[in-house]
Amino acid sequence: MKPRYYDLEHIKAIPIADYLHACGIEPAKRYNGYALYHAPYREDPNASLKVDFRQNLWHDYGTSQGGSIIDLVMRMQGCSAYKAMAHLAERKAITLASSSFHRETHTEQIRGEQRPSNVRCILFISEELPLYLQNYLREVRKIDLAVASPYLRHIRYEVGGREYSAIGFPNRAGGYELRGDKTFKGTIAPKDISVIAGKASNAPLCIFEGFVDFLSLLTMKGEETISPSIVLNSVSNIHRAVAYLHENGIDSVRAFLDNDEAGRKALQSLRSAGIKVEDMSRHYARYKDLNEYHISRQQAMEQKQKKPQLVVKRGFRR
Repeated sequence: MKPRYYDLEHIKAIPIADYLHACGIEPAKRYNGYALYHAPYREDPNASLKVDFRQNLWHDYGTSQGGSIIDLVMRMQGCSAYKAMAHLAERKAITLASSSFHRETHTEQIRGEQRPSNVRCILFISEELPLYLQNYLREVRKIDLAVASPYLRHIRYEVGGREYSAIGFPNRAGGYELRGDKTFKGTIAPKDISVIAGKASNAPLCIFEGFVDFLSLLTMKGEETISPSIVLNSVSNIHRAVAYLHENGIDSVRAFLDNDEAGRKALQSLRSAGIKVEDMSRHYARYKDLNEYHISRQQAMEQKQKKPQLVVKRGFRR
C-alpha cells in the first residue's frame, strides 16, 4: 500500500489552543498573545506549559521541552511523530479548522493539493535507523549509537516524485535537519534551533553549530554528563538562540562552534548580545569542527589498538 504523506506546514498551522480546547483543556492563565496551561501529560500544579498564540509554539518550563503541535501530540498521546501527524490530519483537522479559536486555518486541504516539486513531504518517520545509516554514523562519524539513537529519527520523504531516506534531527518548531550517508544535507521546514534538556545538574548550557557535533560530545563524554544544549542547525539561527537565552535568563554558555569565519561571527554575535561565552573551539583549534577532532582521536585510538604488543620473553634463572 502506498504510504500517506502529510503536509507539515498545514498540520503545524492548526492552533495549539484549538487542539487543547477540543481536548477539554483550558488555560489556567491568559495573557496578551499567550496563555499558561497545566501540562496535560504530567503532574503540573504550577501551570508551566506556555502556549504562544502568535508563533503557535509551546514550551514547558518544568521540563525545558517544547515545539510545534506535533511535538505536543507526541507527548500527550505517547506516539511517534508520524502517528501524531496522522492523528491531527485525519481525526482532528476538520474539527479544529472550524473552531477558529485564535486564527482561521484551512487544514481540510492537508492532503490532495498541488505541491511545488521541490518541497520535501514526509512519508514515514521511525525511531530506528536503517543499517546503512547506522554504519555511516558509527564508522564514518565515529558516533556511539547507544547514546545518540534517542535523539535521531529515520525520515523517509518524497520530493519531485522520488523517495529518499535520511537521518533526521528534530528542531523545536517541528522541522527536521536531514543528513545522508554521503554528502547530502537538507531540511524539512521550518528551520529552527533544537533545544536539548541536559542530564548534568548545574552545568552551563552548550551551543553547537550542527547535531553531529552535539552527538560527538555526547559520544566523548557520555549521556549522563551532557549539559543543557542548543543546536543551531545553521549559524543563521544565532539570533533565535540569543532570544532563547534571554527569555530563559541564561547569560553564560560554552560554544562548540566551527573554526571558520561563520563560527567566529556567531561567537561575536553571542558576546555582542551580552552573553558570557567560553570558546571551546580552542580545544580543537587545528580541526574544522568538533566532529573532525573526535574522528581524529578515535582513529588514533583504533590504530594504537591494532599495533601488536611487544612481548618480552624472560628465560629461567640459573
